[in-house]
Amino acid sequence: MKHALLPAALALVIAIGAVATQVCPVDKTTMTATGETREEEGKTLAEYRCEKGHVYWIAVD
Repeated sequence: MKHALLPAALALVIAIGAVATQVCPVDKTTMTATGETREEEGKTLAEYRCEKGHVYWIAVD
C-alpha cells in the first residue's frame, strides 16, 4: 500500500512546485494560473499569464 501512494505523492509535490514558481520567460515577472486547463497529448496543461499579458500553457502532470 505504501508504494501505491508514492507516485501520487510525487505528482502532488511536482504540481505544487510548478504552481508556486512560474516566472515569465519574456520579462521575468511572476506568472499567475488563470484556472484554465486543457489536455494535449495525454498531458494536462494549465494556463499561466504574467502581469504584462504573456500567456503560457504549462504541463502540470
